[in-house]
Amino acid sequence: MIKVNTAFNPYRMMLSRKLPVNFTLELHNTYDEAAKLTVNVKLSNQLSLEKGGFKNEVTERIEELAPGAKQKFYYDIYQKAGTRVAEQPIAITVLEHYRDFSYVSKESKKYLGLKVEE
Repeated sequence: MIKVNTAFNPYRMMLSRKLPVNFTLELHNTYDEAAKLTVNVKLSNQLSLEKGGFKNEVTERIEELAPGAKQKFYYDIYQKAGTRVAEQPIAITVLEHYRDFSYVSKESKKYLGLKVEE
């Protein structure tokens, strides 16, 4: 089983400060054998992964995650010009592959919400 742990720093986005939120994604392989993974992080249309505001989805491929190993990814989440005060959804999809990236053996999803305040 692949465990997905996430963290936001700070816990919420403040529109008045216009500072990004640091998003940490950690994958932990609890299987007895190495895993081949694809991780997809998709933000809502009101958030972005770059300051320009054009990128709201990222895909990472992991060739081999050893048994018991952990791997972390760090992202900055920025607000766009029309970001509203609400809880903005974030979807994380983890695909476990068998031998090749074209064969998917298991898919798991995790949904988060980033609180956006004035």
